[in-house]
Amino acid sequence: MSENIFTFKPIGVIRSPFKEQKGTPIQPTADPHAKGNVEVFPQYEEGLKDLEGFERIILIYVFDRSCYEKLTVIPYLDTVPHGVFATRAPCRPNKIGISCVRLLKRDKNLLEIEGVDVLDGTPLLDIKPYVPQFDCFNDVRSGWVEGVSPQKKADKRFE
Repeated sequence: MSENIFTFKPIGVIRSPFKEQKGTPIQPTADPHAKGNVEVFPQYEEGLKDLEGFERIILIYVFDRSCYEKLTVIPYLDTVPHGVFATRAPCRPNKIGISCVRLLKRDKNLLEIEGVDVLDGTPLLDIKPYVPQFDCFNDVRSGWVEGVSPQKKADKRFE
């Protein structure tokens, strides 16, 4: 089987108060009030039409300062190794991250968000609206994460 190569270009940049991995919330729920901004490049502003009607948006971005690729990791929420695809660790074969944040305000190509959990200057690949009818599932299994007390902030394990 031939290996396909895909190229993506950023549509914007995510701004946050977090300059280094250590101390950054590990998920939006870890610090739901952490504020940030998304600057969508002007040529993509038209694509933001009607986005302000959504309370939450899904940001798809690049872990541009992530560590090396690793298929087994010790995630923030545990002390034992798990396969990277059973975690949300940034050390992935394709360094793609997602965050579901609260959209507070849109002003042209600038979005004010809350629940930001990425480093300042993170390249943004795409935005999708969070739609509960599509994105929320009840009574689901959560694998090894069930019953784990969530760690709130990142340490330096994935640098």
